[in-house]
Amino acid sequence: MESHQVTFAPNAGNDLYDLHCHSHFSDGELAPAELVARAVDFGVTHLALTDHDTTAGIAVARQAIEEQRLPLKLIAGVEITCRWEAFEIHLVGLNVNVEHPALVELLQQQQQMRQQRYEAMLAKLHKAGIDVTPPLAGELTMPTRKHLADALVAQGWVKDIESAFRRYLGKGQQAYIATEWSSLADAIAAVQAAGGKAAIAHPHAYQLSNKWLRRLLRDSKAWGVDGVEVAISQQRPGDRLALATMAREIGLEASAGSDFHGPRPWRELGKNLCLPPDTVPIWSTWTLS
Repeated sequence: MESHQVTFAPNAGNDLYDLHCHSHFSDGELAPAELVARAVDFGVTHLALTDHDTTAGIAVARQAIEEQRLPLKLIAGVEITCRWEAFEIHLVGLNVNVEHPALVELLQQQQQMRQQRYEAMLAKLHKAGIDVTPPLAGELTMPTRKHLADALVAQGWVKDIESAFRRYLGKGQQAYIATEWSSLADAIAAVQAAGGKAAIAHPHAYQLSNKWLRRLLRDSKAWGVDGVEVAISQQRPGDRLALATMAREIGLEASAGSDFHGPRPWRELGKNLCLPPDTVPIWSTWTLS
């Protein structure tokens, strides 16, 4: 029987890059100070904070690193929700200037849409007789569907987060609100205008066929995207190898990120993030002070 065990090459030297994680400034569970300390505990040397449609946590994380004197390089990042064809696609912006006007303007537009969607979805839940009381949109730095899902679980309407999305909040369900997010092309342009690199996040999460996934990556490449997440904590070896092959064929750099939201054994900071051989790390040209 053929073995499916695959050995991936470690990062150069002792560096461990995790370029996708979330704090409580979006839908993560930890404050930035807790997040950066945990990253060091798990051996991460370079961490990108990539909250959804906001960079508000970056300065707080930097301050925490300085105060705790942590041996950690913080990369300013953001995860931007985009539209492509009929799909919602996420783009990670890495090593960005968080004050660049093009990025600031795009994120302000995204944040306004998030506020409106959150309130509209909550209204739909109430209309359906689901009298859930989550935090108000104005009380959250970045309101997300997970905040609604957490409230549904905490108040006994569903048993877990997955059920909340499957029954109420997922695409096509009774409380779902379609949103006209930034186009993928515009988001790529804003990230690059801010001096950063743009990568398609968790490409297998969109449940695209290989044909459509290649189309997504080729379209993104035509719009100037730099890379694609190849190494993700919770991932089958075959999926990682397939993404590495696509990246090489299309001419994309490879990124690595846990998509950490909170302490979980299957999606931990820095866990299982080695890139396959013959990929070009997206950080290979960075000079980080």
